[in-house]
Amino acid sequence: MFITDENQVEQIHGMTTEYPYCMHEQDLTDIVIPWHWHEEVELGYIEEGASTISTIDAEYVIHQGDGFFINTNVMDMKKNASPGGRTLEINHIFHPVFLSGHFKSLFETKYLNPILNNRQISVHIIRRGQKAANQILSNLYHLRELQAQSDTEFQTRNILSETWLLLIREIKENFTPAATVPNGEQNRIRSMISFVNQHYAEKLTVAEIAASAGISVREAQRSFRHSVGQSPSDYILGFRLNRAKKLLAESELSITEISYQCGFSDSAYFGKLFLRECNMTPSAFRRMHNK
Repeated sequence: MFITDENQVEQIHGMTTEYPYCMHEQDLTDIVIPWHWHEEVELGYIEEGASTISTIDAEYVIHQGDGFFINTNVMDMKKNASPGGRTLEINHIFHPVFLSGHFKSLFETKYLNPILNNRQISVHIIRRGQKAANQILSNLYHLRELQAQSDTEFQTRNILSETWLLLIREIKENFTPAATVPNGEQNRIRSMISFVNQHYAEKLTVAEIAASAGISVREAQRSFRHSVGQSPSDYILGFRLNRAKKLLAESELSITEISYQCGFSDSAYFGKLFLRECNMTPSAFRRMHNK
C-alpha cells in the first residue's frame, strides 16, 4: 500500500527509526510499483528478467544482473520490461542518516550531500563490466545474503558505506545528467498522485484531483499527460487494477470484496475491465498466482 505522512512522503514497510534500512524482494512480473517517492535512497539489482524505471523526465531499462540507484525524493514508477516473462527485483532501501550518523556530520556534508542534493542525479543504472560497478553489484549480492542471518546490522552498514564510496566513483565515471523538471510542476503532480493514491477506493472526479493541487481541470489533465504519460482517469483505473492484482494474488478476499475495496462500484463491471486490461478474468489471475 502507498501510505504517506502529512508531507506526502511515502512510509516504507519495514523501515524504522532505530534501524533505517530494509530489503525488499519485488516480483514485478504482473504488478506495477505505482508512482511514489520517499526520503530513503535505493540501491538494488534485477535478479531475473528486466524492469523499467520511469521518472517524470526519463525512462531507464535495467536488465538481469545490472543494478540501479534511485536518489532521495525522486518520483518514480517501476514495471516489468519483458511482458510475459518473470521479473524479480532485489532492493536495498535506507535513509541517508543510516550512513551519515547525524545531521551536518562530516559524512553527510562531504560524501552524501554531493549526490543527494544534485537534482540531475535522479536515477543511475549500474551496468556490469566496469570495476566500480562490478564491486557495487558484488556488495549488493552479499547484502542480500546477510539479511538471512541475525545480528548483521553493523556489517550491513559497513557494506553500504563501502558501496556508497564506490557509487561516488561510478557516477563520476559513467553518469549522464538528466533533464530536470521545474519544482512547481513536480509539486503539482506529486499532490495529485498522492491524492489519488490515498483516495482511490472512493468515487473520484478529475475536478477533485485538480483541486488537491489548486489548479484547473484543464491544467491537471495537461500535467498528468506531460509528467505521467496518462490522463488522470487512466491513472486512476491503472492504480485500482494494480491494487486489485495484489489483493487477488496475496489475500483471501472474495472478488466482490476486492472490487469494492479498489473503488469499483460493481463486481461485474470490475470483471469486464479486468478482462479488457489484463486479458484474463480476476479468477484466472488468482489461480495463476496460487498454483
